[in-house]
Amino acid sequence: MRSITTYSGEFLMSPRNDFAFRLLFGDPNNSDILLDLLNAVLPDHFQSVVCTDPHLLIPDTKKECILDIKALSDSGVHVDIEMQVLDLKSMEKRSLFYWAKMYLDQLNRGHSYHELKRTIVINILDYMLMPVEDLHTCFQAYDKTHDILMSDVFEIHFLELPKVHRCKVQYEGTVLLSWLIFLNADTEEEIIMASEGKPAIQKAYHSLQVMSLDEENRRLYEAREMFLHDQATRMYEAKEEGLEKGKETVAKNLLSKGMDDEFVIETTGLDQSIIDKLKKSLSSGA
Repeated sequence: MRSITTYSGEFLMSPRNDFAFRLLFGDPNNSDILLDLLNAVLPDHFQSVVCTDPHLLIPDTKKECILDIKALSDSGVHVDIEMQVLDLKSMEKRSLFYWAKMYLDQLNRGHSYHELKRTIVINILDYMLMPVEDLHTCFQAYDKTHDILMSDVFEIHFLELPKVHRCKVQYEGTVLLSWLIFLNADTEEEIIMASEGKPAIQKAYHSLQVMSLDEENRRLYEAREMFLHDQATRMYEAKEEGLEKGKETVAKNLLSKGMDDEFVIETTGLDQSIIDKLKKSLSSGA
């Protein structure tokens, strides 16, 4: 089970666990540490930030998705922050969906398009995704021929934690590096070093300690760790099986076991249209 190695041997949650991440940065009493993290990633220099309802309803379905942290800044910028541990094949498309849904939800009936505000998705990944050395990539709506920014309302960031140590020189002295070392820490020593001279990270460290003492928090944390471990194991086994039997066979097996479309797509890399055909063939007994 993922946790921080402490000097005393006492249990300390890892903020890479998305349950702990939500508990830490989604606490209204910790809006100052959320603000500090956002200002470390973005150049906006927000003065304040509040967490908003993280539930996104999907039209014409009974489904909803829950963001890790959904926040609104004093300047009206909407921000989603995701902590992602599992290596998902569809991470880029998932980010685009989250961005689009947050952007669309701002427009109420009778409102005009000029009321739509800047919307940002920040993905903190516990795996490597982008084929570049830099740990921080930012995507916006540009014309690639003339290098013209169409609008600043669209922005998606990826922060890759496995690249932290190799990028230390590049980011030396930045608050962003301190935050990423904190989030990526495996030991209490790393957390203490990251928090040195950083009041917001010191508060985050203290909050982690308090959170970790609560028995119910620990039970939920461990349950989430078990789920992530089981899901990672299923994904690995499905990929291994896929090498031998083919992606569609694996997809059929997963669907027959009740796995949802998103999980099957993430595991096999197949398109939704193919998944729909496989589901029809299963329902017809083919």
